[in-house]
Amino acid sequence: MLFAPLRNPTFSRLPLLWIICLMLPSAAVLSDTLINGLASHKALNKELFIGALYSDRLSGNGADILADSGEKRMELRVVARRLSARQLNRLWIEGMAINNPPALLTREAQNMVAFTALIKRSLKAGDRLQIQASGNSTHVILNDIELGSIDSPDFFNMVLRTWIGPVPLSSDFRDSLLTAGEVDNQILGRYESLSPSDERRLAIAAWKTPKPGPTPQSTASPVEALAAAPSIAPPSIAAPVTVPQPTLAQADAGLEASAETAQAAESETAVADADDPQSSIEQSQTETVEASGVEDAAEEVEEPEQLTAESLLSRQLYHSQLLKWTYKYIRYPKRAINRNQEGSVRISVVIDRDGKVKQVSELEPSRHSTLNQEAVRAVGRADPFPPVPEEINGDEFSFSLPIVFRLPK
Repeated sequence: MLFAPLRNPTFSRLPLLWIICLMLPSAAVLSDTLINGLASHKALNKELFIGALYSDRLSGNGADILADSGEKRMELRVVARRLSARQLNRLWIEGMAINNPPALLTREAQNMVAFTALIKRSLKAGDRLQIQASGNSTHVILNDIELGSIDSPDFFNMVLRTWIGPVPLSSDFRDSLLTAGEVDNQILGRYESLSPSDERRLAIAAWKTPKPGPTPQSTASPVEALAAAPSIAPPSIAAPVTVPQPTLAQADAGLEASAETAQAAESETAVADADDPQSSIEQSQTETVEASGVEDAAEEVEEPEQLTAESLLSRQLYHSQLLKWTYKYIRYPKRAINRNQEGSVRISVVIDRDGKVKQVSELEPSRHSTLNQEAVRAVGRADPFPPVPEEINGDEFSFSLPIVFRLPK
């Protein structure tokens, strides 16, 4: 049965054959993959979605899954009342920039633009977004409606690294996806209970209506700059190298495009013993996930970011610059060292065009307040940041800062 209430008067305005045709592409790419792991993603203490990683070979090793040439699927089911397209696409763009080498980002720039253009409206509670690898293509499916596909043998792993690469959404999120099928029944029950209504499925089908738009133009300058840029050293969850003093774990983001190993090279930055005075910066509830309650599909449309290959690469290059800038100011708190505290923190930062900090908030705090406070203080020490390049529009620039604190073993 395709949709339960086909008697709904809304459905009568659409030819049944057209609805069936829209459903067929997704059925063609679904496979008998198994759930490798489930993980909940939160931001600003609000649960956004439950993510699932499917694979035809269960494994607890991210490198093995990335190197596997079989069918794989990422699926997120929305828990929040509303998840904006801008927020979701920012997760993809930043995650791909941090977890993939510059040469691969340059080569796949136009595909990244096409990928982020597929979701133009907010997702709602119960929506099911699938990103499916099948052969050399990546299919994007929302509520059983295929929105589009990317024809590239490397693209799926580029996206997958945002979840299980060296710098995932969080260490806990990555670890929960890499359980080789050992899934907690409670989160599995919640995951399986999330499902869109038939009316919502029909609304998504209407997204397929083509709309004319300008063809993105690209110039070579930022592309060349990103291709020539060295790989940055963002925090990583790879095993730390034993050194005689505590370090802030950092890894080389230069993964091979083939992802045969997908292991990030570790580099260590010695950190100074720092006291842990209390300080705070007022948190801003930016990127909230609470909905306005508007159900009309026409009012779901968000003001799209006018991304081209050039502008996307410019943003990614600038984001890498901001990460490198901030990492120079991070110290491992002496109190955390004495208490053997480790953890990952993700901070949201908003700066004006001159690089001055406007807002700071903890997107994903660790279990240790000492580490969370140090992450926020590091942003204060790094202020002002390098100014926003002219190629990037807007009065301000928002970015996330992932940090992993790890002690040598």
